[in-house]
Amino acid sequence: MAKQTTRALTVHLLENIINKQQYANLELNQVLNRERLSLVDQKLVTRLLYGTIQWQLRLDYNWQRFAKHPEQLPLWVQVDLRVALYQFLFLDKIPAHAIFNEATAIAKKRDGGRYANLVNAILRQVQRHGEADYTEISDPVQRLSVTGSVPLWLTKRLVDQYGLARCEQLFAVINQPPFASIRVNTVKTDRATLLADLLPDHPTLTDSPLSAAGLRAEGGNFAQEPAFAAGEFTVQDESSMLVAPSLQVKPNQVVLDACAAPGGKTTHIAEYLDPHSGGHVVALDIHQHKLDLIRRNAERLGVSNRIQTKLLDARQVDSAYPDANFDRILVDAPCSGLGLLRRKPEIRYAKTAEQIAGLPKIQAAILAAVAPKLKVGGLLVYSTCTIISAENQDVVQQFLATHSNFEAVPVLAAQELNWTGDQKNFQLLMDDENSDGFFIACLKRIQ
Repeated sequence: MAKQTTRALTVHLLENIINKQQYANLELNQVLNRERLSLVDQKLVTRLLYGTIQWQLRLDYNWQRFAKHPEQLPLWVQVDLRVALYQFLFLDKIPAHAIFNEATAIAKKRDGGRYANLVNAILRQVQRHGEADYTEISDPVQRLSVTGSVPLWLTKRLVDQYGLARCEQLFAVINQPPFASIRVNTVKTDRATLLADLLPDHPTLTDSPLSAAGLRAEGGNFAQEPAFAAGEFTVQDESSMLVAPSLQVKPNQVVLDACAAPGGKTTHIAEYLDPHSGGHVVALDIHQHKLDLIRRNAERLGVSNRIQTKLLDARQVDSAYPDANFDRILVDAPCSGLGLLRRKPEIRYAKTAEQIAGLPKIQAAILAAVAPKLKVGGLLVYSTCTIISAENQDVVQQFLATHSNFEAVPVLAAQELNWTGDQKNFQLLMDDENSDGFFIACLKRIQ
């Protein structure tokens, strides 16, 4: 069997991601591990994959102008056109004739070549007429949806919450490549030492402006580094690194991480604890394989003696622990994940308004279940990786309205950043520090 070209491989990858509703990084890693690609081809497949996903709606808007019934075309044809147009509109090193010839060649090998002429004709039409004139879209919200490649329902939701001007600013960055970021494991090293060790192979690596525990670079596969295997760092986004410090953990305290997987925050919390004085974190999750992942990461990082894992739904915590049992509680709640649009661009198409509508009920139920387990004077941190107020500020407001024994206090991370916005409802957007969107609230039990 002849080896697939990088573009044909990308088309096949995108088909699988859409059909399986799978995360792009998981499918990509499988392919890169299976195929014997040069480093140059690995980078090209990665760029084609993520770029095509990020700009999908904008790409579709351009080619669909020249198709009578675009929605009736097979998925692979639509994907083939998207990949070709991403190259044509966004990558300037590949000649147009090479792009279009390759797209047509891919089409000739599928369905007996019946769509090859159509693919070639559509692409030539786009070349002839140029990229669409988006000013012809009279509705500014619809225009922003197309130019930013964010579904219209979600664009409307964000514009209603943040305003058109802020969303234009936000959409200008969400399709840019995210930084690669790592969290230094202070149990084994420090940031300055790790930076010096990694810098020769990662010349763009620098201190994170968000987290004192973080380093970030313009790309790079840090999980392949010997220092990763040695447990000197873990891969984690910068905004996520702000959660554990916000708990203000003391070495001898007992902490509950109610929704712990995949364990990045759990192991971060563990760094602040002293197992010799009884300090430990209890990590809950509803999937055993995810708890196993937490344990493996804890062993690699040298903090396994500070972490206890338990297979338990956080909403059932009353069955396992007495009231006033924990000094600190973290609810890093299941959420829509829409703060990850840069890192996981496919979620913008996979999520629906109906799916999101059911999440606040789950989030509120978890908060209500764990609240009695916190000691008086203790802190409960609620966090999500989303930017939707219904999952963030509204959930916190509802909790406080029904729990008079709690009060919101300023989030430590916001104070340390001199955050000029609401420090009790700390909402980071992706354009604030070029990191993931994140929400943190700190709730103190006062009686």
